Amino acid sequence: MAAAALVLGICTAVAAAAEGGGVPMPDLGDWLRGIPVWAFVLAFVLLPALGFPISLFYLTAGAVFPAPALALAVAWACMAVNMALSYGIALGLAQPVHRLLRRRGYPLPRIADRAQWRAIVLVRASPLPWLMQSWLLALGGARFLPYMTFGLPVQALVAAGLVLMGDSLLRGSLGWLAAGIATVLLVQLLLAGVRRRLRGETGV
Repeated sequence: MAAAALVLGICTAVAAAAEGGGVPMPDLGDWLRGIPVWAFVLAFVLLPALGFPISLFYLTAGAVFPAPALALAVAWACMAVNMALSYGIALGLAQPVHRLLRRRGYPLPRIADRAQWRAIVLVRASPLPWLMQSWLLALGGARFLPYMTFGLPVQALVAAGLVLMGDSLLRGSLGWLAAGIATVLLVQLLLAGVRRRLRGETGV
């Protein structure tokens, strides 16, 4: 539910800024639509691997790509590429990071092969920041194929709700905004249920 609360907070802040003489929502949408598609896609692929919140790209994809289906497809594709990129960066730095953590007394446990899919779903369904999720899994020894196979569907659900909500917010469609918020809340409830079930199975 933390992610849903964060999203609702962002929506409230944006609406308050618009009403209080900040950036009007139509102007914000026009500004976002003025961003070159290639620049948005490049930023979407690279910046979350450096710690930038991926949720902000989900929320603004609908302004850059007016067709909702296209916005969602681009969001999923960029998220998948970023997930692979984050894995590669973390894997490349694994040895020095592990040495640093061991020296500080915080060694990361290795993920057992038989428990990889559970660990991946648990981490991806958690409210941890996107970059931390990717690094924990890569540094914990998750193999690339399970990392992508089980991680992508979980994040795709989150992306779908946020893209829908961001698109409706910028268009000023209250009906679709309500649908987007409901989708995000339902996804969070679903993921919370998945986390509880997997923790019960693993005894975590």
